[in-house]
Amino acid sequence: MRVARLLLCYVLLEDYSTNLGGAAITSDAARQDASATNPTLPDLPSFAGSISNVTAAIGKEAVLPCTIRKLGNHKVGWIRVEDKTILSLGHRTVTHSPRFLVTLENAKAKNQSQSRDEEEVTSRLHIRQLREADRGCYMCQLNTKPMLSQLGCVDVLVPPDILNSGTSAGEVSVLEGENATLSCKASGRPTPRVHWRREKTSFILMRGLHDTLISVNNKTGEKLELTRVDRRQMGAYLCIAKNEVPPAVSKRVYLRVNFPPTAKVSNELLGSPLDTDVSLICSIEAYPKTINLWTRKEQVIMTGGRYEIDEHQDEEWKTTSELRIKRLEKADLGKYTCSASSSMGKAEATLRVYEIERATPPTRTTSASWRKLSKGKSKFAQVTTMNRVFHQMSTPAMQKSTARIVQSKYMTTSTTVDPRAPFIKDKNVFKNRDTPNVRNCGTAKKESGTRVYAVCLIFFLTLR
Repeated sequence: MRVARLLLCYVLLEDYSTNLGGAAITSDAARQDASATNPTLPDLPSFAGSISNVTAAIGKEAVLPCTIRKLGNHKVGWIRVEDKTILSLGHRTVTHSPRFLVTLENAKAKNQSQSRDEEEVTSRLHIRQLREADRGCYMCQLNTKPMLSQLGCVDVLVPPDILNSGTSAGEVSVLEGENATLSCKASGRPTPRVHWRREKTSFILMRGLHDTLISVNNKTGEKLELTRVDRRQMGAYLCIAKNEVPPAVSKRVYLRVNFPPTAKVSNELLGSPLDTDVSLICSIEAYPKTINLWTRKEQVIMTGGRYEIDEHQDEEWKTTSELRIKRLEKADLGKYTCSASSSMGKAEATLRVYEIERATPPTRTTSASWRKLSKGKSKFAQVTTMNRVFHQMSTPAMQKSTARIVQSKYMTTSTTVDPRAPFIKDKNVFKNRDTPNVRNCGTAKKESGTRVYAVCLIFFLTLR
């Protein structure tokens, strides 16, 4: 019976010592503070303050400071709480990872006392090139009896990253009129914000209240829901994820909308004069891309000679095909067909080319015509004919300038020309223009005869 009691006491003592040792490793903040400030232990070291939590981005460095008063001959150790790994003891680093480093720094108390008992020592735990696995709490521990310790925690910020799982592939294909969902799953710390935008434009086309497509500047969320997809929504979409840690990341998702081809021409009738260049234009909408042909009388037209075919793509789903005919001939008149074929179907559009006759220019009377008109006619008939032809050919501007000439040359001696002078049909204009010297001589004789008559009349009256 006495032996049984001794064995029971031994077991209880062993269990108590085990629990006491475990308590030396486990962090108990209330007990630590009480031990640090226990007045019955005046020579025991104490913590000058708590350890501030540290937040740093991945790849950077985190530093945890632990300041102790009256350290004396005691040592400071650092332990990672999560896996109970001992990192350092005093000046020596125990762990084999070069990313962990411990430094000791002596600091005097606030009262600047030179007493060794009042000195403060700061032990700093440096964690370089932070990893996500370094997130957690670390214990600053003193080898006192009882053991003193306090905790400091490190939070590691992680830049955003787009995950393959839960994210749409690089290309999504749907039929026109079906619904489409684009997904983008992102990770990071803090949780990233995800928003969508078009690659070429800053807005996204989405269905509105009345089932019409409206422009939306910004769409947030990990999923972009598109209902009854339209061909105008085809294109590349960017999923952008970002948080407080740069850089932001993005992924490109291309939405392809499949629909059968359509072909249209702006004018079904195209008229042009012969010997001119003609352009036949056909607008084709389809996806996947189509094989486009121009035919006439069931014969395919190829580029060459007087024919030239050119295609340019306006959108991923829209193409313009142009057939140019150089120096249009009679044989080129008729019906032309523009056709587009793809795996989704075939479409055609026709137009007809016809001839437009050129307008004949008005005939002009030349100097030879004037001579022909005047031949075999009397002077009066000639002048009358010439005036009639001149009057028919003249415009108001020509009549105005002709009136100025007649007025300034034959009807007044003033050097100022009246712009409002009417056009005067003078039969003697052309006649006198043909014989200018005869008219001048006649005028001179008439004036001299008048002067002689006046002198004779004055002489006769004087004799009476």
